[in-house]
Amino acid sequence: MINILVKLIGYPATILHGDAAVFDRYRWLKKNLLSGPLRTLDAGCGSGAFTMYAAKIGNEAVGISFDKRNNKVAAERAKILNIPNVNFIDGDLRKLDEMSEVLGKFDQIICFETIEHILNDKKLVKDFFSLLKSGGKLFLTTPYKYYRPLYGEDKDKVSTYEDGGHVRYGYTHEEMADLLKKSGFEIETLEYISGYFSQQLINLERFLASKINPKLAWLIVLPLRLSSFLDLFGGKIIKYPYLSIGVIAVKK
Repeated sequence: MINILVKLIGYPATILHGDAAVFDRYRWLKKNLLSGPLRTLDAGCGSGAFTMYAAKIGNEAVGISFDKRNNKVAAERAKILNIPNVNFIDGDLRKLDEMSEVLGKFDQIICFETIEHILNDKKLVKDFFSLLKSGGKLFLTTPYKYYRPLYGEDKDKVSTYEDGGHVRYGYTHEEMADLLKKSGFEIETLEYISGYFSQQLINLERFLASKINPKLAWLIVLPLRLSSFLDLFGGKIIKYPYLSIGVIAVKK
């Protein structure tokens, strides 16, 4: 279905196919990622949508993921969209230091909703620091430690080993800033992403998906996505914890 949408409406299909939080992260990235002839690594690239965005704005983009199937599908979509300056690599983020010679240095690193799946987050951050050029930036999002569980989630269900689930529920801005500073980063921006309205859209889609066909649930919720923009105005008024934190850190 997604490849059909890509052929019909182009790149936006790669973002809209995800839930409301994916669109929120895209808007945050679009606001902050630098364009032009820069090298950008998307660490934990998933479907490759953000890797392709970096390539679309002129970056030489590299996406890395352990999921070979996802990488293959992402490469196919990039080909459909005629995005040449993008490459998807099979790899384990826990072993980035072993891939440094192959990967080279980067001006920017994207790491969205990934660090909470990795036990040794200190090593991951240090590896990011090593892969960045001087002046390079890390764009990172991760669940906010105090977000309210989404539909079907169990807040107490945190993995004690790396089985694909969360090994920690999330981070606060202070915890993430401390982790990054200890590896040599300077903090440029601390923000929140995905407020009350986006989270309710995700809850609705998950509820409908549990009752009917997931594709139909997505289609029903899609027109309601515009309500997520209300978070721009009402997010601070409604005292409801955000879903994720967004951090930009710089290697000076």
